[in-house]
Amino acid sequence: MIKAVILNGMGLASSPLYLLKNFFESKSIEHLLGEGIKAEYFNDDRLRRVLDKIYQFGLN
Repeated sequence: MIKAVILNGMGLASSPLYLLKNFFESKSIEHLLGEGIKAEYFNDDRLRRVLDKIYQFGLN
């Protein structure tokens, strides 16, 4: 998920994070992120959980 957010933020499309799934639907996602990864995995609930875990770990 973090790798996907970074790819999205590097200027490849600059789409809002809640549209991350839509961003990856038209990309070769397995080539970018690994075998077995599907665009449907990138929903806003999963993104929220990952960002919450990062925050709990610490942002520094």
